[in-house]
Amino acid sequence: MSEKPVHYSLVAAQKHLRKVDKTMGSLMRKVGNTEIRNEAELSVYESLVRAIVYQMLSTRSAAAIHKRLLDSCEQQVSPTRITRLGEARLREIGFSRAKVASVLDLTEKVQNGSIPPDDELIHATDDELVRCLTAVKGIGVWSVEMLMVFNLGRADILPATDLGVRKGHMMAYSLDEMLSPAQLLAAGEVWRPYRSVAAWYLWRATDSVDW
Repeated sequence: MSEKPVHYSLVAAQKHLRKVDKTMGSLMRKVGNTEIRNEAELSVYESLVRAIVYQMLSTRSAAAIHKRLLDSCEQQVSPTRITRLGEARLREIGFSRAKVASVLDLTEKVQNGSIPPDDELIHATDDELVRCLTAVKGIGVWSVEMLMVFNLGRADILPATDLGVRKGHMMAYSLDEMLSPAQLLAAGEVWRPYRSVAAWYLWRATDSVDW
């Protein structure tokens, strides 16, 4: 697989966000110097399987299921190993029926070439990735956005439907209620071209800051 390109400097992103948005700058100071999770060492397939596991579950529950999956795959999740596990074993590990269907559909599409190899995916546009990957059962725009932020390292992704991002924005900006996804996208225009970093700080507002 080709090395994933680096799309931005975190230092430059932080400097820009502090300059354009004083409230975001204040949030960044409260969160402190911590690193954004990086999944660049994972294949696109591995990251998407991880995203499927984490959908609609608490972090603790999802992490336990993902650990059992890794153990069952000898620490290397691949289409061949997922196929070998099969539906029954995935259910034993903790996958719901819907998530089993999603992972197996993803696996089939990777194996039959419906989803291109990583060498092509890493150079696809955001829209191309969304069109290609949301054709998989159970993978929506949110899952693709997580891939683009954490695996592909894209600088300007704002997952506006994400509850954690919306809640973090409400807390950081002292609002009475969360903005709608459309309202958050409009408000987030000021953070371009580093909306991914802004989103990460909004996530941290819900778990790293004492309000």
